[in-house]
Amino acid sequence: MEVIINEVVLEARHVQRWKFHDRSRTLPRVPIVLTVTEDENQWWRFECCLIEGGMHCIRCSEWSGFVGPRINARLTLYAQEDGENFHRMKVIMRD
Repeated sequence: MEVIINEVVLEARHVQRWKFHDRSRTLPRVPIVLTVTEDENQWWRFECCLIEGGMHCIRCSEWSGFVGPRINARLTLYAQEDGENFHRMKVIMRD
């Protein structure tokens, strides 16, 4: 079963960073690099850290490059599944 960490409609402000609550409570409290894929053909590595208020933040040049062409898309980030060392995401482009 896929467990959702969080969802967002990407806006221009997200190019710099995405602050979110980890609804799955699966992300560590220490800085990590999330290995992320949508289809297991293309992979990204996003820096993620815990910030004020118990929120997490993703920000790095790879994140900025990822978000830029996907403004207005809906992104869902999922927790790692058993036996996997990466996170899945779903991106739905919107008009």
